[in-house]
Amino acid sequence: MKNTLEYFEEIMQIPRESGKEDKIANYLINYAKENNIEYNLGKYNTVLLKKNNNSDKTIILQAHSDMVCVSTDNYDFDNKGIPFYIDGDYYKSKNTSLGADDGIGLAIILAMLQESGNMPNIEVMITTQEETTMLGASNFDYSLLTSKTLISLDGIKEADIESSSAGMCSITLNKKINYETKNCNAYKLSISGLKGGHSGDDIDKNRCNAIKLAIRLLNELNYKEIADIQFGKRDNVIPSEGYVIFTSNENIELLQKKLDGIELKLSDEDSNIILHLEKSKSLNSIKESNDIAQFISKIKDGLLETYQDDNFPLLSANIGKISILNDTLEIKYSIRSSDLSKEEMLLNEVELLANQYVFKMIIDAKKPFFPFKENSMIRKILADTYKKLYGKETIVKKVHACMEGGILSNNINNLDICTIAPTIDNCHSINEKVSISSTERVYDWLKETLIEYNKIK
Repeated sequence: MKNTLEYFEEIMQIPRESGKEDKIANYLINYAKENNIEYNLGKYNTVLLKKNNNSDKTIILQAHSDMVCVSTDNYDFDNKGIPFYIDGDYYKSKNTSLGADDGIGLAIILAMLQESGNMPNIEVMITTQEETTMLGASNFDYSLLTSKTLISLDGIKEADIESSSAGMCSITLNKKINYETKNCNAYKLSISGLKGGHSGDDIDKNRCNAIKLAIRLLNELNYKEIADIQFGKRDNVIPSEGYVIFTSNENIELLQKKLDGIELKLSDEDSNIILHLEKSKSLNSIKESNDIAQFISKIKDGLLETYQDDNFPLLSANIGKISILNDTLEIKYSIRSSDLSKEEMLLNEVELLANQYVFKMIIDAKKPFFPFKENSMIRKILADTYKKLYGKETIVKKVHACMEGGILSNNINNLDICTIAPTIDNCHSINEKVSISSTERVYDWLKETLIEYNKIK
């Protein structure tokens, strides 16, 4: 019988970038055949595994098979596995992301299916494209599932029991622009060194949004028109760098003096900011510059509302990317909320603002939140079992990031769902690592939880 770490090492050798899960799906099907486990291959390479342990209790275990692929060079993620190594208590990778999110959760589940005795029947839901579109969870055949109790292995910290998550609405805002020739000096203002971060996990840390800052600086510099603007990567990342090219009647010495005199009022995390002003080659100016700047200034961004009891984020927004291609300015914007009515109110505000400044608004995706369940049987078993095993309390966590739990909850009525995991640090980066000892503890924690769950009458 293979253990969790052996499965994890095998999984790391399988290319499985989000949206390219065919190879890991084949691996899972072969696993099912070798272990006489019922399986079903679904849309977008989702996989359902069923293990009958002759119990009158059934539970769902869930993980996603895809990973975020980043590297310091052009690593061939399509054909190569992860170049992992062990450093003390950690699995790490050489200049690539590790894929412990969620390879380690998948490995724990595959090892758990090898257990016998005092276990409930297990339905394993393996989703795909979790890191991008969540199409796997959205298109899963939920009629194949019978249980209404689910443990997801897609967290990032041992002893945390994630019990709710925010929903997310992704929006594209487009504006047709017209150019005109002006006889003015042109300058390029570059911003870099800001902390940035995840628009869900880090939105309450008061980190500066480079797009918002750029427009504020332009206004204080008394710019004339914008000629080009390029900031950010995607709607779920707080933008940390980029540039704007603008025109002005003033010389660079005076502009630099003004720039140096602006009080930025940034958090300590953004203390490494670099502002660079230089002359630029003359570009055609955008006629709609004033409307664009006003729109960006007025659109809401950052942490907007919190829960009254613990000040945890309830509603937030992020203007994550702005770019110009040919005659179109495009903005990527997102709203996160754990309250549907508040999300709708903010959406209406954005739509009114878009109409006022002649932006076309497109809702790219709406991913639902999953609400906190006051009386969760599986959360209580997880908490009691962890304390029994390790003498420590668990932490019930709300999550402001968007998770598959929202989709699962919307497709399984009265679902009792919690998310756990071993400790994973620096997800989605070349510094990603997962603790071996934590993985072993979480495996034992899950096993004991399933045994206790099976005892319930």
